Amino acid sequence: METEIKLNTNHMEHPEQMLEDTWLSALCMPGSVRVIEMDSRYFDTSDAQLRNQNVSLRMRQENDVQIVTIKAGSTSNSGLHQRMEWSAVLPPEQSDWLDDPHKGFDTDWFMRTAVSEGDPDDLLFDWLRQIAGKPLCELCRVTFTRIACDIGFGDTLMELAIDQGFLIADQQQKPVSELELELKEGDARDLMALGDELQRRFHLALESKSKLERCLILNERGTSDVG
Repeated sequence: METEIKLNTNHMEHPEQMLEDTWLSALCMPGSVRVIEMDSRYFDTSDAQLRNQNVSLRMRQENDVQIVTIKAGSTSNSGLHQRMEWSAVLPPEQSDWLDDPHKGFDTDWFMRTAVSEGDPDDLLFDWLRQIAGKPLCELCRVTFTRIACDIGFGDTLMELAIDQGFLIADQQQKPVSELELELKEGDARDLMALGDELQRRFHLALESKSKLERCLILNERGTSDVG
């Protein structure tokens, strides 16, 4: 289960400068700051087999590594996002479908290799069986630079990530700028408390929608403009 808080930083010209703040930098674990170039592509069947069940299929390039992730059952309560999540590193011999998604996705490979943090595999297998052998189409794309660090707060370990880039859908693009605070180990109450403090100190607002949700809205607007 992925548990995180999203905070909108669109009003900030250089949100990465928050990491230079004395209070916040003291929470960052020494040597944990890292920069990752992200390129996320989202796929589904032409009849929205996954979206209709609140499931997403994402291939993300993280610097030199490709990772396939399926997320499902997204809930948002007071800014806290929780989703089931399974991921697997994509080896070169499994990457052909990215050039031609109509070939379909090797669901058997994903069933064998994907890992999660205790989410029920029977649900994953059911969704995969529904798209096995079916052509896929690319829904949208999100490209961004992530500056991340590990945070210790209370008795809890979290990852703080500042993302800046673009939502891309239907030949349109829109800037995206946000801060993500993800629970790695410990108590979600510490996550909420740190999220509240970040909002107060840096005048941030909760972001209720995922990057994919905002991308799909952009896609719908583009379709309606054409129609």
